Amino acid sequence: MHDDVGWHLAAAGSYERAAVPLGMYVAWLANHHLLSETVVERCATLVTRLRFREITGSELVISGCAGLLDGSHLNAEGQAFTVQYYPGYLDDFRDVFGSDPYAVRDDWEHYDRLAPRLTRALMRFRGQGERRSRRPWWRLWK
Repeated sequence: MHDDVGWHLAAAGSYERAAVPLGMYVAWLANHHLLSETVVERCATLVTRLRFREITGSELVISGCAGLLDGSHLNAEGQAFTVQYYPGYLDDFRDVFGSDPYAVRDDWEHYDRLAPRLTRALMRFRGQGERRSRRPWWRLWK
């Protein structure tokens, strides 16, 4: 288990506020096709609505993932990246938004401030694999 909204309730004060950091991470995972096929198929409408920015990642986490993020929610690359990156995610979240991660508004404007940081981390992660394998970048996903 990587995260559970319930773990953050005491600090956040409400379920909605507790879901914001995890929701933004899951939205980013969905936008980068790092969720498992099972989640994408089971939550197809939610994932599509998220990608069109009709709902936030918090809504996907709560409605589609029961407030949790575990390995079954991720594809192989998403799982490997999350194992490496997610332990420091709240530090990056605080660095972008300030000391209280639960005071951040759950909206796409704030997501857009965070997403480049996550994408850079993913590119670094993928670069490590590329150096090991020496495969051209266009063949990394085959």
